[in-house]
Amino acid sequence: MRSLVLEDFSRLVLLGAPRMRNDGEFIAFRAGRADIDANSYDYRVWGTSPGGEPSPLTRGPRDGNPSWEPRGRRFLFIRNQEDADEIVMWTPDGEEFTVLRWKNGIRRVEWASKGVAVATLNEGEEDDGIRTIKTIPFWENGEGWTYWYLTRLYGIDVRTGEAWPISPEGLHVTDFMPSPDGKKVAFLTLKDKSKPLDVSLFISDLEGSAEEIGDGSWYLMMVNWRGDSRALGVVGHDKRRGLVTNRHLYETPVDKWDPVDLVRIDRSVGNRLNSDVRGGMDQRPKWMDGKWYFTLHDRGSVNLYRTGEDGIEVVVGGEVSIEGFDAANGRIVVTAMTSDSPAELYLVSNGELEPLTDLNEGFRSRVKLAKPRRFSFTASDGVEVEGWFLAPDGEGPHPTVLYVHGGPATAFGSAFMHELHFLRDSGYGVLMVNPRGSEGYGEDFRDIRRRYGERDYQDLMEALDEAIRRGWADPERLAVAGGSYGGFMTNWIIGHTDRFKAAITMRSISNWISDYGTTDIGFYFNPDQIGDTPWENFQVYWEKSPLAYVGNMKTPTLIIHSTEDYRCWLDQALQLFTALKVREIETELVLFPGENHDLSRKGKPKHRVERLKKIVTWLDKYLRGS
Repeated sequence: MRSLVLEDFSRLVLLGAPRMRNDGEFIAFRAGRADIDANSYDYRVWGTSPGGEPSPLTRGPRDGNPSWEPRGRRFLFIRNQEDADEIVMWTPDGEEFTVLRWKNGIRRVEWASKGVAVATLNEGEEDDGIRTIKTIPFWENGEGWTYWYLTRLYGIDVRTGEAWPISPEGLHVTDFMPSPDGKKVAFLTLKDKSKPLDVSLFISDLEGSAEEIGDGSWYLMMVNWRGDSRALGVVGHDKRRGLVTNRHLYETPVDKWDPVDLVRIDRSVGNRLNSDVRGGMDQRPKWMDGKWYFTLHDRGSVNLYRTGEDGIEVVVGGEVSIEGFDAANGRIVVTAMTSDSPAELYLVSNGELEPLTDLNEGFRSRVKLAKPRRFSFTASDGVEVEGWFLAPDGEGPHPTVLYVHGGPATAFGSAFMHELHFLRDSGYGVLMVNPRGSEGYGEDFRDIRRRYGERDYQDLMEALDEAIRRGWADPERLAVAGGSYGGFMTNWIIGHTDRFKAAITMRSISNWISDYGTTDIGFYFNPDQIGDTPWENFQVYWEKSPLAYVGNMKTPTLIIHSTEDYRCWLDQALQLFTALKVREIETELVLFPGENHDLSRKGKPKHRVERLKKIVTWLDKYLRGS
């Protein structure tokens, strides 16, 4: 076996979540890989059965979202084309029939009853040239300009392709699911896109007679049906602690909003682990045999749980990341990965994972992968903090990169990251820490609102001291890197200490004031996290901005940004670069055209490879002098 090299990125198979046929005997799932020469990805819908051999079912190259015909053997899927999206029907003999083409984009499709599907379609007319904008957000990361359309729920006759609206006009649908009896559909909507945390729940028949359930004051993310079609399972929260409130699974009857918390522990439903080799996720709770099944993010792992008579119980535990799952006819199938193994499909049997696929066997058999060393320490305020160290070969101490995750409410742990293994095989130790603000440790741990750069910064510095004390990290050869919130924290760190020989800040925030009005989430995220608006709280916005501390910065800094990053807009990189150049600090600005905030996870393959080359070149220059 050999060390991981850049080209191995294209050998990884990226797996999506499973969708089981009603009888539980066959599973459809999305799978694909990067094609560096073509500078694109080839995704198809694959299929397999327990004990069978997986194989591609659709032609590709941009296929996904399989949805089975109720009690049938066909499925619908979405094919993304250059000029339009399509809903396509696959039949058991391998034929494909286009059901609907929609030029404005198709979000999702679900087969509801024998002849009817429901789908979310983008509806509107884009300006030709001059833009007249009347709403916020006016653009969204990964989507571009979005002010001109709303996403609406449609019914579709799968035989004729006829489509009709189900959701009322003027609502923006964010999620939906048809009922098991095929008669109704539940959907979540925004009545006002400028208030994205106020989500309304509706139930409608398939003709479009919709009724609102509740008052639209909760932040709701996902909805599904109980098996008898008389109750709903909804994931969300009441915003009592803003965006740091735990996301729980609530059950409510269909005729009124009367939510009952089915989780009742200080953890959140869903998966916020960091990974750059995903083919898609599905964290939607599922109902089977009188129980709700759902994922729960606990510390550095995401496990599968179900409801029981005395609370919740573990179905799949351990150091694993459940990426998606489905349950049907007494059978449970999951897509799962670990920190040293990319995703595969598994059958759950008595709490154990039995492999259904081995699509990444070729990668695993050739490349020697190390398992990160998990450690924890008691922070200076008495709270336990968890971290991992991915050590290169040989004796320590090693030249080390303190890598800060994004969010801040994401986490490191039992999910595979190609980038960090590549850094390790390039000769660098990688220190990963879940400081205050991270997901998986409860609301108090996660809540750093109005305190960015305080306890989270201390946790990171104390974790680095611990890695040095253990003989892992070389105190004379340290770098700091991170993206998004991790980029903000990288900027913050070099403005408060000069212990690092190099910094790499990516898709970062340098100025909370300008970030507020230029990004797709700044107008509601920043008030929740920093407090109020810049004109109401200008001093705090500036004090929490790394740009305020440029006068302290000495660290050679590589700035990486994407030109279409609307989550942390380009101005953040330009402001920091200009300030560092004026101060004559060694710095470079690398801009990736046509890419967005997800460059490191979903960007064009050639750009992803070039980004990693830039990172290692910078580290080699300042940590190795080469």
